[in-house]
Parts: sequence; C-alpha cells; structure tokens
Amino acid sequence: MYSFHHRLLIIICLLLLSGFSFAQRPETAVFDIQNYRFDVVLNDTSDVVRATAIVSINYPNVVPDYTVMAFANTGMEINGLSFDGKEVDYLHQSDVLKVSTPNAVEIGGSAELIVTYQGIPADGLVISQNKYGERTFFAEHWPDRAHHWLPVIDHPSEKATCEFRVTAPAKYKVVSNGDLQNERLLNSDWKETIWKMNKPISAKVMVIGVAPFITRSLDDEGVITAWVYEKSKRLALHDFSQVPAIYEMLVDYMGEYPFSKCDQVESSTRFGGMENAGNIFYPEMSLTGEQKINKTIAHEIAHQWFGDAVTEADWADLWISEGFATFFENYWVEVALGMDSLLAKLEEEEIKILKYQRKNPHQMIVQQPQSNLNKLMNPMTYDKAGWMLRMLRYQVGEETFQKIVLAFYEQYKYDLASTKDFISIANSISDSDLNKFFRQWFYTPGAPDIRYNWSYKKGELLINFEQQTECVYQLDFDIQIDYQNGNQENKRVTLREKSQTIEWESDEIKEVKVDPFNIILGSFKEK
Repeated sequence: MYSFHHRLLIIICLLLLSGFSFAQRPETAVFDIQNYRFDVVLNDTSDVVRATAIVSINYPNVVPDYTVMAFANTGMEINGLSFDGKEVDYLHQSDVLKVSTPNAVEIGGSAELIVTYQGIPADGLVISQNKYGERTFFAEHWPDRAHHWLPVIDHPSEKATCEFRVTAPAKYKVVSNGDLQNERLLNSDWKETIWKMNKPISAKVMVIGVAPFITRSLDDEGVITAWVYEKSKRLALHDFSQVPAIYEMLVDYMGEYPFSKCDQVESSTRFGGMENAGNIFYPEMSLTGEQKINKTIAHEIAHQWFGDAVTEADWADLWISEGFATFFENYWVEVALGMDSLLAKLEEEEIKILKYQRKNPHQMIVQQPQSNLNKLMNPMTYDKAGWMLRMLRYQVGEETFQKIVLAFYEQYKYDLASTKDFISIANSISDSDLNKFFRQWFYTPGAPDIRYNWSYKKGELLINFEQQTECVYQLDFDIQIDYQNGNQENKRVTLREKSQTIEWESDEIKEVKVDPFNIILGSFKEK
C-alpha cells in the first residue's frame, strides 16, 4: 500500500499532467456545496486579507477519498484547516486544495470544512483606489476568479447559499449578496457587517464591495438602493434614476423578481457592468450623469433572472446568461425608445456579428469551454444569441414566446439549465418541432446569405430567392409590399429550399422590401 502522501502526490501529478482545470466542473462531481461562509478582515495599513472560510458540504451519492476545491496558492497561505472539527491531511498547490475526506462521513451525510488563511490576492478581490483617490475593495469573480482569494468550486454548475462577515475600518460601508443581518461597531475604529444570501448562486456572482459609500433608496418598496461615492453622488444618482422604470418593465414581463434586493453599486472594477446577484456593479467611469448606461442597466437586471437565478449548466451554455440579457436589453430599447432605435441598434449588432463570424468561421452560439474563458464573451454568446431569441419570438408569436421564457425560468429557477433543456421546453410549449430552427442557430456557424429579385407582370408578383450558403436555412420573415395606389401590405414568407420562388396575385406594385423589420440575422441582397 502506498502512503497517504504518496497517493495524494500521484493523483495531483496526474491531474496536472492531464490539464485539469476548475474552469471545467466534472459532470461526475460527487459532492455538493450547500453553503459558504466567509469571515473576512480588511485593513488600511496593507493589502493583506485575513479570512476564514466555513464550507458546508453534502455527499449525496458517494463519499470520495478526497474533497477537491479551487483555491489559489499564489499569495494565499493556509494557517489552519479542519474537517468536521478534526485536523486532516491536505495538499495546496497549483491552485488546488485537496483535502482528505473524514472517514466518519457517510453517503447522504454532510461535513464542515474550515480553512483559515491570509495573503494578498493576486486576483478576484481588487484592492485599489477610486477616481477620487479613496481606498476601495471590490470582488470581481467573473468568470472563474473567485478562487484567487476564496476556496470554492469555481464553476457555474456549483450553486450554494453564502454569507459574508466583513470586518473593516469603520469609515467603510459594505455591500454584498442577500440581506443585511447586522452592522455593528466593534470599537471606534472597526466595524463588522454581515450579509446573508439564502438563495443558491454561483461563485462568479458572490461578491463584496467595501468603500466609503453613501446609500440612497430609489424606490418606495426598499428593493432598489444606490451605493455611490459621496463625490460622485449627483451624477451617479442621476444615471440610476431610470432603474425603477427598467426594473418594473422586466418584472411586468417576467413576474416576481428572484432576489430580495436589486442594489445598484458604483464600483472601481473593469467590466462595463457585472450582474452580481442582488447587487449589480457598474464601473465608476461609466457614471457620467448623462444616462448613457440605461441599456447596460436593463442587461444587468435581466441577468438576475437569467444567469443568477437560472444558471448555465456549463460554459458551453453561456448564451443562457448573456443571450437572454441581450434580448431583454433590446426589448427595453424597443419599449422605451421605439422601433427605430431598436432597428438602429440591431444594425450595429448585425455588422459586429458578421464581422466576428468572418474572422471566426467555425464559431457557434453553443461554444465548447476553452482555457481562456474571457473569449466566451463574444458576439456569439451575446448578440447572436439575443438575435436568435428575437427570431424565435417572431416565429412562434409573442404570446407563445413569453410562455416559453416563463416556463423555462420557472422550471430552472435557482437551478442549472442547459441548451437542450431550453429546446425541450420550447418544443413542448409551442407544440411544434423547432429542432431545425435551433440546429441552424445554436449549432451551425455563419448566417444566411440570400440573393433575390422580383418582378410584376399582369397582376402577379414573383420573388425569386437563392440561398448562397452550404447550410439551407429554414426562415420565416415578412415581405413589405408598397402598391402604386398608396396602400401597403405585409405578407409572411417561409423559405425552406436553396432556390425558391414565391408567387402572389397582386395589384400594381411600386416597391418590395424583404425583411423590413430585420428579423433574420444575415443578408438579403437584391440581384
């Protein structure tokens, strides 16, 4: 028999040699995180973070020899570790924390892992200054950066409740997920703040923000609160003034908001907006007082339903998060700013999508995980996925589409969903076979490229279509006919063949416009 340490080193080496990454959560994961509690101490004299992680773990089907989590060993040093109250052997290297599971744990049982540690995070917790030179602390976890300062399963498929207990200088206010449990002065210099989230969320959206905030309620119910810097409050609060209206528009469509609050937080972070569950971060440079971030606000609030409550089962399904958020961003433009504004935005998106596809001819909406997960933030998972939802809405009709969206949300709320799950619900609710539609948009690279011409003779309109792509798309769209007598008519067209001719009896025609509302992603060019 090999010794414990010998066996442990062999397994770690095999993992490293096989290129194992915590960006990829194994489908055969044998344990389930129930709750994280992070006790964090921050200070103004150094960037050293002192913390204790208390992780509640369940073993539903099997008890593995080792419980493996992601935890950076660069900058973070473990001072003590216990598992179910006992010291156990562990290995901490190559961003892996591998701990011997206690022998007393049984199938269906639980255990509590306690890790005490300290260090300067290399990533994940951004300790810096805001634009006014004030010290700030912001967690920035997307996509898999939480483990740079917290021991976690750093993959969207692992959802758990969480609690942050933050001790920091008294001048700071602390925002986090969930509900405020307590905020108390420990003495004249230090304060403890406790936030607790009772809904399961992924590590990518578990965060804290610690800064010299002021807070302002933005609604009468106390659901929406602005957390902004004192020196930028006038401009930032003006930018956030449209949040209640955007929030209500989404609630009207989706129904009950999935969390207890929807905080809007000015932050010193790099992303244009980050959908942390219940407390959305916006970079300070975007809060100019010109209300240029309303589309971003709609996008990030939509994420509370899709991405945070309903979460992609794997990185390949990221469109569930970003595609729905983009769709609802565009829905807000349509409702609040009008169809002309939406069409102008869609035209810009279409140019971006087609340009990206020319450079990445094999890329699809459903993308396989890659070593650099930031590359998944591209026009496929965002813009093309949002456009796909808009095309589905047109194909099945507004009422059926909303039923599909709501059924998908209700079935997978606070859980995980895959692309196949969405397809199954869409087929069921629409009572039709949409598999071809989803194959050509989810799993086929590229977009339609169609040439057409039309002629009018003796009371008959003929329109000839020819698809230029190898993939023969099945498409539904409108033809707008302008008649010489001043009348106008829209007719719905269905293309199913590579070459196809549409014929109608018609009055004398002045002009024919193909896909006038730009429903179909791709190009229609008149020959």
